[in-house]
Amino acid sequence: MVWIPDLSAGSMRMIFTAILKGFLDQNEGSGLNILAEPIIKASVDIYLKTINDFLPTPTKCHYTFNLRDLSKVVQGMLMTNLEHLVSKDYLVYLWLHETFRVFRDRLVDEKDRTKFNQLTHELMENYLVMEWEPKNYVDVLFGDFENGTAYVKLSDTNRLIPKL
Repeated sequence: MVWIPDLSAGSMRMIFTAILKGFLDQNEGSGLNILAEPIIKASVDIYLKTINDFLPTPTKCHYTFNLRDLSKVVQGMLMTNLEHLVSKDYLVYLWLHETFRVFRDRLVDEKDRTKFNQLTHELMENYLVMEWEPKNYVDVLFGDFENGTAYVKLSDTNRLIPKL
C-alpha cells in the first residue's frame, strides 16, 4: 500500500498563487496581480472548510471534494481574456463564479448553499476587503456563449434564455 500525505495549506497557497500571479502579471497595466495572493488564500480556506464541513452522507454521497476541485477554480479563472480583466470587481466576480461553479453547485439543499454563501462572504470580507451583500453576487455567471468567443461575465439571464 502506498500512502501519500495531503498537501499542506501553505504549499497549496504557494503553488496556486504562483499560477494566478503569473497569469495576472501578463496584464501589466491592470495592477490586479496583487490580488492573486488574497484570492488564493480565500480559495484554499474555502476548499479546506468545504472538505471539513460538507461531508458525504447517504443522501449526499457526492459531497466528496479533493485538490482537483481547487485547481478547477484557478483553471476557470485562467479561461478569461486578460483584456476583460479591467477591475478588482470584475476579477472578484470571476473568482466567485468559479468558486460557486466548482463547490456550491454540488450542494443539494438550501441550508448547505446558504452556509456556503456565508462562508464565502466572510472570506471575501477578510481577504479581499470587500463588503458586498451576497444577493449582489450569488447569481453571477461567466461563459463564452453570449458573444460566442470570449469567457466573459454574462448579462441578465432573462436576455440569455432566447439565445440558449
